[in-house]
Amino acid sequence: MTQLKPHNDIQIATGQLGEPVMGPQRQQLTVAVHSGLAPIRTLSSGFVRMPGGHHALAHIHAESEIQVYVVRGRIASLVGPDMTPTLHGPGSLVYIAPGVEHVGVNLDPHEPAELVEFRTDPAFNTDVVPITGLDALAETRVTQLRREYLLGRCDKQLAIPSVHAVTR
Repeated sequence: MTQLKPHNDIQIATGQLGEPVMGPQRQQLTVAVHSGLAPIRTLSSGFVRMPGGHHALAHIHAESEIQVYVVRGRIASLVGPDMTPTLHGPGSLVYIAPGVEHVGVNLDPHEPAELVEFRTDPAFNTDVVPITGLDALAETRVTQLRREYLLGRCDKQLAIPSVHAVTR
């Protein structure tokens, strides 16, 4: 049996979740653990809520790696300069390397999606760079994907949790 010994050098910071804010990538973000709460060196976390029918704007995280865990919803990530789709259902995890163009898409027109996001940006959302030149292509891909989703053509891929790693 392990015995726990008290340590006088441990500090516990307890805070409240921030109010949701709209990020420059048009995502509703709620910062959780970040450099404003504790002396974070490299990792922060927060929540992303996507209303039904919502998608982000094309963007990159200039320096940060991100990992996104799908708690609820049917999500697509459009990645790279061609906005290549990858699909993620509940329980799925996606890694996106720094500098990779991407757009998060809630495929369902009515149900919200909820995600937990981890970033190597200590403040959580400081290195987002919009890539406006990809927004028109992203809109086309979103329309195509939503049509496929409504026809049931994505069901098999979305039924099984997946792991994707998107790198350069």
